[in-house]
Amino acid sequence: MLKKTIVSKVTDPAAEADRAWFEAHAERRFRLRDPAPLEFKDPLGDPGDGFSWRVLVAVLPDGGRLRLPVSLSWELHNDHAKDQHLRILFDQIAPAEAKARLS
Repeated sequence: MLKKTIVSKVTDPAAEADRAWFEAHAERRFRLRDPAPLEFKDPLGDPGDGFSWRVLVAVLPDGGRLRLPVSLSWELHNDHAKDQHLRILFDQIAPAEAKARLS
């Protein structure tokens, strides 16, 4: 006997949190936050002594978002990072394909 199965779309909690954050901060183009568990396909590895992994999120011109892992000093608080500084960081660490998507 076959049972009826209900399939629901699984949402990415990190992507949903980013969407809500940018909706609440419409003037911002970048966000720095801690990574969600298993957010990236491959393990990030050791960030180094005195550093921790963060996620730099950038809003794309089409409204999508790009997420890049970055190792930063523990002393930098996510909420203190301003767009102008995060743009400089993005320009330093992002691969060429990511930079092209942001232009």
